[in-house]
Amino acid sequence: MAARDLVFEVGDRVRAGGQYIAGPDGDWLDLARVHDLIAKPPGWKSDRSIRLIGADVGAIPNADAPSLVPPYVWVVGPWRDGSIEVEEQSTNIPVRERRADWTDPPCPSPPGGWRHKALAFDLDYGGLDSSGVVVTRTIFRPSADQEVLVIAATDIDAVTQQMSPQLPNQFCVVPSRFTRAQLDEVRDVLLAHWREWRLESCGNGVDPQAQPFAMAQPFRVTPDLAEWADTLPAGLLRLNPAIEPA
Repeated sequence: MAARDLVFEVGDRVRAGGQYIAGPDGDWLDLARVHDLIAKPPGWKSDRSIRLIGADVGAIPNADAPSLVPPYVWVVGPWRDGSIEVEEQSTNIPVRERRADWTDPPCPSPPGGWRHKALAFDLDYGGLDSSGVVVTRTIFRPSADQEVLVIAATDIDAVTQQMSPQLPNQFCVVPSRFTRAQLDEVRDVLLAHWREWRLESCGNGVDPQAQPFAMAQPFRVTPDLAEWADTLPAGLLRLNPAIEPA
């Protein structure tokens, strides 16, 4: 999906999920996904809250009961520039996208299979990590007592020569789709536009093939964020907005 497909305007149907907050100033949906460990009083809401218009409060369990953990609500409806006119709502939390399953290393199994042993803690990368040749390091676990170090790298031969003797039958290296410099550049742009794009978090991830990617959680995808994101190589940046087109 192109980033521009996540852009919406006033009147477009959108979807969002968060904590329902009732107060003297109306019904709100708190879309914050990063929380601190400080307890908040009932009725408190973050600056990532939007007003709900026409929500069926009676269908929300414990909506009127003071609680330190407000009920979760998922709504769909037209965007009204800071609020959603609720057409559909549910208290069922949607199934989240599964996290990467780092079970089967993306390399052929060696003769006799992967070694049954935990990885050593004192591995010597010979400067390949600090130089950026090693882009990501991920531990795959084919079974409970097997650990395989999978490296996405820009120089397969150099990494193999350095790491194979240290990790017999416990090592896999794949060509990295992106470089460390590309990931760092994306991070720098995101940090520079943190407030402007209302980012909540950003960082790097690794997919089931040990390939790296950058990720960010904006409040919404704005036209300028989408314009920049769509100039990046496909798959380099994954956007997960709090509000998205329905």
